Formats: sequence, C-alpha cells, structure tokens
Amino acid sequence: MDDGAIMDKEPLLKLTWHGHETVEAVPLLLATAEQIEIELPAGYNHSLFRLLHPHASPAQLEDIEVSGAPQVLVNIASIKGLEELATLVGPLDAAHATVRISSPPKIVITLPGANVKKTID
Repeated sequence: MDDGAIMDKEPLLKLTWHGHETVEAVPLLLATAEQIEIELPAGYNHSLFRLLHPHASPAQLEDIEVSGAPQVLVNIASIKGLEELATLVGPLDAAHATVRISSPPKIVITLPGANVKKTID
C-alpha cells in the first residue's frame, strides 16, 4: 500500500489578513484543510462588533462570537478594507463550509467533516 495515496487534510491552516492575497489563497486551501483561520488586524474588532451587534450599548464589552453560513461574509464585507471577503461566499457555499467570526478579530472557515475540538472555559 502506498502511504502517499491517502492525503490527510491539515486540521487548521492559519493565515494573516493581507487583503486580495488572502482572498485568493482561501479557495485553493479548501481542499487541503479542515479549518482555515484568517487573523484580522486588531483594529477591525470595533467595526465588526458594531456591525454585528448594532443595538449593543456603547459600554458593552466588544466580544464577538458569530457563526453561520458563508453569507455572513457579505455583511462584514461592508467594512472598509474587508470588501473582498464577499467574493468567498460562492466557493465556501460550494464547499458547504461554515464561518465563525470572533474576538480577537478572526474568521474561521470550517469544512464538512472537520474534527473540531471544542474547549470549555
């Protein structure tokens, strides 16, 4: 048996946000990873929180934890500098991926069948 015949997917690939370069890389990585994490610059946390929680009190801790279908990227693509994220909706839908946005600001794309370990705080 050839050990190279079955290629395991990487459990988690981490990317740092570099705009267009990052957006172009994600569809290519969908076949090689169970999860793809995109770390966004810290400055996006406030904008993401206000967008995703428009009725939150100004004094509320800006802690983000939103999960859903790839269409959630359309909403956050309205933030200056993140516009290109909307182009990922098609490839992520086709891959049946889910998207999680959390603080510190990051986007985690999870593919079906991913062995995701949940941690309890």
